[in-house]
Amino acid sequence: MRAQFCVKKFAVLAILVLLAGPAIARKSAETVPEQPEAFRQLLECRSLTDAAQRLVCYDAKAATLDAATQSREIVITDRAHMQEARRGLFGFAAPLGRMFGIGGDDDANEIKQIDTTVTEVRAIADGRWRITFAEGGTWEQTDTKNFPMSPKVGRKARISRGVLGSYFVSVDGMPGIKFRRVE
Repeated sequence: MRAQFCVKKFAVLAILVLLAGPAIARKSAETVPEQPEAFRQLLECRSLTDAAQRLVCYDAKAATLDAATQSREIVITDRAHMQEARRGLFGFAAPLGRMFGIGGDDDANEIKQIDTTVTEVRAIADGRWRITFAEGGTWEQTDTKNFPMSPKVGRKARISRGVLGSYFVSVDGMPGIKFRRVE
């Protein structure tokens, strides 16, 4: 009986490893994003030794790259704008794979909390709260706990990432309460 249990346990583990293998391989491939073709062609111009040919190549490939950015086929941004976009999306549900460490941001770029200001407060059903913050995100309380004092417009708040996709909102340093982003 015990041997049969161990065989079943091993079979389940083997299946999980086989299923996770391609996902883990994809994650390592995603860590260095593939460069768009127009950008790679521009970089290839560096290999030309003749200055006039190199200039002609750069001009042609830069025009191709510019056209691709104008048509939004390629989007060029910097780290500051990426952080701003991540901040604006903070709190929206992450894909299931993120919970198992597959895909998503690396730890260095992941936003773990946001300090903000309350811009709107509304009481909703069952004594729970709906709060809008300066970044424009609207959050609703998901548990039955309550703040010691009602949250007010203009107060400082901190939204922190919890485990398994949960988030905690703390207003004026009060203990955090579970919320989810709805807008």
